[in-house]
Amino acid sequence: MPHCLQPAELSALAELNEARAYESLLDHATLAGFQVGRDGPMRLLRSPALPSMVLLNRVLGWGQAGVAGPPALDRLLAAYDGAGFGIELPDPAATDEVLALLRARGFRRIGAVNVLARDARDPPARYREWAEGTGLRIERAQPHQLDDLAALLAETFDLPPSVRELLVRGTASAAWRRWVVLDDEHLVGGSLSHVHHDIAWFGWTAVRASHRGRWVPTGILARQLEEAAQAGCRYVTTETALSTRERPDAAYLNLKRFGFRDAYVRWSYVKAPARGRSGPRTPAR
Repeated sequence: MPHCLQPAELSALAELNEARAYESLLDHATLAGFQVGRDGPMRLLRSPALPSMVLLNRVLGWGQAGVAGPPALDRLLAAYDGAGFGIELPDPAATDEVLALLRARGFRRIGAVNVLARDARDPPARYREWAEGTGLRIERAQPHQLDDLAALLAETFDLPPSVRELLVRGTASAAWRRWVVLDDEHLVGGSLSHVHHDIAWFGWTAVRASHRGRWVPTGILARQLEEAAQAGCRYVTTETALSTRERPDAAYLNLKRFGFRDAYVRWSYVKAPARGRSGPRTPAR
């Protein structure tokens, strides 16, 4: 179970899992303006088509396997070639030395997320009860629903229309599960999950304003966990907005009700672009 792993092991597991999902998204889309590269354990997401979006212009995996040092950071700066980008930094890798290095290279901290993990092998059997109580249902998306699903996700996370095609084409591989929430035949919510061998990643959950308050995220989680167990997954990881006692996050609290455990907090650091180039915007979550 993830909570039995050492912090550095859990961090590496979760970071690679999310990195793999986004690598698959950009790789399978094969769209001009969206690129992904590798440098050891790091995945470099680059989207010249959307230079202001940190979500699609960032590095996952920096800090894993001892790469959080000047040589690796200098390679990243060269790879992005003056463009603005972000670096995701898990707490276990956020040493004083690493933070001083980021400051010296001109990075600033813009926000944080909670990363959570769960054993996927014993999911709570809650989907049927939820469906009976709400009159809604959750299914794998059919081809005719993909454009509407992508439009809902892009709108919810304040992303431009060009991301819709990325979401449709990039999630077409067998590793992806594209979920729709239906009220009769009307699409009222959706989500994505990615499965690689024995580990799943959940993300991009969205609900239409008309159906908020009907526990749609609860049904999505129940259905996704059910399917992950059927697919033979051992672990599930995900991330959500940072939740504090003063400002609790509803998605975080829902994940905790489903048995997810805190893995670590992950901070986002951004580097402004060279003068005259578009700057990074805080990533939509």
